Amino acid sequence: MRRKREILKILLCVLTAVFIMVSAAALLLVGLRTSAQKEQKKQEALEALENRPTVAPTLAVSVTPSPTPRPTATPTPIPTVVAAFNPDDFWNEWYSTDGTVTMNIYNISLDTVSFSFSQTDRNQTQTVTADVTAEVAGNAAKFYFSDSAGNSSSGNLIFDNGQLYVKIVTSEPVSAVFPSVDCIMSRNQVQLVPDPTATPTPMPQNQQISQTGEYFFPESNSRYLTDDEVSVYSSAQLELAKNEIYARHGRIFVTQSIVDYFNSKSWYQGTVDPDTFDA
Repeated sequence: MRRKREILKILLCVLTAVFIMVSAAALLLVGLRTSAQKEQKKQEALEALENRPTVAPTLAVSVTPSPTPRPTATPTPIPTVVAAFNPDDFWNEWYSTDGTVTMNIYNISLDTVSFSFSQTDRNQTQTVTADVTAEVAGNAAKFYFSDSAGNSSSGNLIFDNGQLYVKIVTSEPVSAVFPSVDCIMSRNQVQLVPDPTATPTPMPQNQQISQTGEYFFPESNSRYLTDDEVSVYSSAQLELAKNEIYARHGRIFVTQSIVDYFNSKSWYQGTVDPDTFDA
């Protein structure tokens, strides 16, 4: 009995071992078969990929972006510069309030002005003239000129709402009449009334000679002159007669016309500087 049990044990062990071996072989076979299938599918997939027809890719259409509209800026209005004056208001003749000055503006713009100038005495016996061109800045013009008698003058014009203001000065006049005006000019000419002139007293013969000779007044250094004596001479001559007194004492003169006059006199010897003499 015991022997049968041992035989049965042995058989059971053998059967178990066989079962294990068969199971292992079955599992191995299944694994090999699965691996073979996977390899086959892989191979088929590779072949299918290689045999796929080549298709040219369709180029993507590049969309041109629409420009973003920009708002149109409203331009800032540029302020219009108002002209300083209207040149059309100042053409042609202007007159000083005392009637001695006449100006004729014959060319004028916002940049330049050109005018003729004339000044006379009240008796209209002597006149100086000039022609002037000056630059305009804003509503004013500044200028310098020499007139027909040799006076050097300076001045300015102001154009203001149709009114013309003129100022002209002469620093060292060389004639009895010289440019001098300071007023608002007028379009209306003032008629000059000559100053009453005293009837001249007949001059002594020796005075007539002295007038055309070496002296206007030979005795002006030793006595007072009368009104009748001086009334027969013009303003320009009286200017020389006054300087004749200084010239007797050797004063040196600066104004060229006066220098030339006294240098023509045999008695004149200029030895004293003007500054020293006047002091």
